[in-house]
Amino acid sequence: MATKINKANFFAKMGVLHREPVSLSGFGEVFIKALTAKENEEFEQIIVNSDGKMKTDISVKAVMVIKSAEDADGNKLFTMDDLDQLSEMPAAPINKMFAVASRLNNVTDADIEELTKN
Repeated sequence: MATKINKANFFAKMGVLHREPVSLSGFGEVFIKALTAKENEEFEQIIVNSDGKMKTDISVKAVMVIKSAEDADGNKLFTMDDLDQLSEMPAAPINKMFAVASRLNNVTDADIEELTKN
């Protein structure tokens, strides 16, 4: 039998943002967090043109890292001002952080593919 959902239980369980440490070789740990609904919408607005197609002049992975990377104390590591520099970094650490961010935020390859088709 399924548990009955009420508003108090919903907010208590769903209101907890998950985050995971990601170890970057030679650097240490970065924490990747689950985005809030508002942050997820901001992410989508940044990577999608007004016509609904994914922008080709922006690194989706770098934007996700900007939105989800934190230090151990929960402070954001990056802002959109860091986009160009993150986009020029070696792919391995960006891919590692993006993989965790994608999993925590339920962003699948199919989601990205659908955006590129629109």
